[in-house]
Amino acid sequence: MLKVYNELGGKNVKSAERGDANSFLRSVLVEVATENYRQLMFESLSLVPTNGARTPQLHLDPPLRANERVISGLFANAIARVAPRSRPEARIDRTESQETIDALVNDDLGGAELKSRAGRVDYLAWYGQRIFGVELKAAAMNCEKPQLTETVRNRWKTVVDQAKSAQTHLLELKRSEPHRYPSPASLALMVIIGRRSMARQDREDDHNSQIETMESDFMKAFTKLDPEPTFRALYTFPQEFRSLVPRKRGHADPSAGKAIYTPFVAFLAKSAIKGTS
Repeated sequence: MLKVYNELGGKNVKSAERGDANSFLRSVLVEVATENYRQLMFESLSLVPTNGARTPQLHLDPPLRANERVISGLFANAIARVAPRSRPEARIDRTESQETIDALVNDDLGGAELKSRAGRVDYLAWYGQRIFGVELKAAAMNCEKPQLTETVRNRWKTVVDQAKSAQTHLLELKRSEPHRYPSPASLALMVIIGRRSMARQDREDDHNSQIETMESDFMKAFTKLDPEPTFRALYTFPQEFRSLVPRKRGHADPSAGKAIYTPFVAFLAKSAIKGTS
């Protein structure tokens, strides 16, 4: 189940004529959740029963709880389905006058200076009558006693700063090629995986009975981020897919002797357009 708690504000970012950022985000998250569930179902069906009893939840490794690179691929596919045209890892450069470029080329440090003016945005998506630049980060947090860690705080600040930089560069590109880069809107997007270790003998029902309280506390924790995310949404895993196999060095590790309880994943976003809330 996907639930949206708060949406982006501001006439510019919600413009139906140009392309509504909230509609874009909701559509992308639906595709992400759908693909995650599809892969969970296929993986559960492919597992070989042990001693006549199938215990798929202890062996599943869904892409939505994997590392940032895997999650990035999941979003790339989702954005490609939602936007008529999209491009991952797109290069966006600061615009320079030809005189400045010639001066840098002739300078001993010209190569390094020009390289510093090159950057990439995680995704560019042409949606409606505008282009979205999306910067993505991922992290994990305890779902039972949610507290913002330094990792979460730092990654959120980093992705917000990256979105601001992308917005600046896209506006520069718009001035030179308005038809190719219409009405730029850059978004900072972060995935927070809620999880906790669980011994295999633990009763999963005890955790599931508290799911609503855990969800509420989890989402409230993000209001303390600086800057506060405007868009907040939560995807709750189906009950049968919440106890998952631990991961070790990027791979599922069924021999660990415990499970990782992963009931939900939060999505946070903030627009880099000035004057939006």
